[in-house]
Amino acid sequence: MYRTTDCLITLALMDRDRLLTAVTLVALFLAGVMAGLWCVFLVPLRLPGGIEGLSDVLIPVAGAGLGVLGTWGTRTLVAAVLPGLGILAVVALATIAGPGGDVLLAAGVNGDPGLGVVGELVLLVALAGPLLALTIATRLLRRLPAQPPPPAD
Repeated sequence: MYRTTDCLITLALMDRDRLLTAVTLVALFLAGVMAGLWCVFLVPLRLPGGIEGLSDVLIPVAGAGLGVLGTWGTRTLVAAVLPGLGILAVVALATIAGPGGDVLLAAGVNGDPGLGVVGELVLLVALAGPLLALTIATRLLRRLPAQPPPPAD
């Protein structure tokens, strides 16, 4: 039989777990925003040998990696998508023209056509990150054991 104090302790622990999960989900979204910002500013980066497109590789890796890590920690599918949504939010804002017509991610650049291609691919790979994370996370959740029930007194 449960006493009143046992019920209150159980409710307090449950609220603490929900708060921790909520804070974790917010942190995953913000980590996606930070990864998106970093990758958007990496678009014009040229590697040795004239290779462009490092941001096109890092965006899906960051989105999928953070999403799978979040799913593993929280055991929820929402955690798989939130970092990718943060990246998508940054990429969407980076494609909007400012008051002077400036834009961070240009669809085409006359002097450098490769930069325009990398900028267009950023949006496509930003969509691929959450999808990849969701696919991996569903398989991960099937393999992970269920969380143990709370100890009974």
